[in-house]
Amino acid sequence: MARSRTARPATLALAITPMIDVIFLLLVFFICTVKFERHEETIRADLPARGATADPLALESAPVRIVVAARIGGRVSLTLESEDGAVAAHGIDSLATQLASLCRRDGARGLYEPSHRILVTAAPDASWEDAVGAFDAAARAGFLNVGFAGQGP
Repeated sequence: MARSRTARPATLALAITPMIDVIFLLLVFFICTVKFERHEETIRADLPARGATADPLALESAPVRIVVAARIGGRVSLTLESEDGAVAAHGIDSLATQLASLCRRDGARGLYEPSHRILVTAAPDASWEDAVGAFDAAARAGFLNVGFAGQGP
């Protein structure tokens, strides 16, 4: 009499022990090699000094703009625009003098603090040398917050 063998379904056995060993080895490796540095745990926050309160109703004043246009007849065309209006400057040195009269520093009676924002705006056809010259003139005048704005008209 012939015996019929029934096929047992194949079972898939997953060896978990070696995987757990590898995970623990990786964990030990990363714990031993990590460096905790002081600057990674602190976040700098510029908070006002104790007792000093800012006026919540104070309006931020508009930045002073220096508009640099293309050279006409070999001379750069500069315009100094502030809340009081626009004034033409005849060269970089003239611009530096006008900006120095606007800066309130060393007892001078200017309109703006040295931290007031100054933006240099260059026309598309203005030279980079003239724009950097205007930037340097504002820095020479004593302003600390000088930057470049997008292209002007």
